[in-house]
This record gives sequence, C-alpha cells and structure tokens, in this order.
Amino acid sequence: RRRGTAAPPPRVTVAPAGSRLATVIEVRAQDAPGLLHRIGQALERSAVRVRSAHVSTLGANAVDTVYVTDASGKPLAPGEAAELAREVERALG
Repeated sequence: RRRGTAAPPPRVTVAPAGSRLATVIEVRAQDAPGLLHRIGQALERSAVRVRSAHVSTLGANAVDTVYVTDASGKPLAPGEAAELAREVERALG
C-alpha cells in the first residue's frame, strides 16, 4: 500500500462451492495484532465448529480461510452462512 492511503475495509465472503463437507468463510483484511482473535471470538459466539483454518499474510494484508460446520458436523444453510459472514465482518469493523 502507498503511504497515506487508507486500508480497505475488511471483507468477509462465503464460498458456496468451496467444500462439500463444510462452509468456507474467507476473510480479507489489513493484518493487525489481534485479527485472528477477533475472528475466533465471532466464530465462537456463532457456535460453529471449525474443521480447519488457513491463515496467510501477504504484505500488509491477511487472507484467512475458515472451514466451519454446524453442531452436527454439516455445512451451514445459506442463510446461516451469510449471517456468520456478517457477524465476522462486524467483529472486524
């Protein structure tokens, strides 16, 4: 990023075709201390189970992908997945 430019706001998306076994949530945000902690807290509040998480930092940007399921181990329904993405985005805002 150029000096003096503002970082873009965090973006959280659902990848509907990302996995047959879990719901895939992708988080793109400026890397900062506590970023993963805030993501984890939002996931915990939403009572989802994390199957796996893939964390990448590219320069000043973090690209984190989390595979989650409901309490019974199934992918989230589309509405639940969209609400989870909004909850994670609120936690980062």
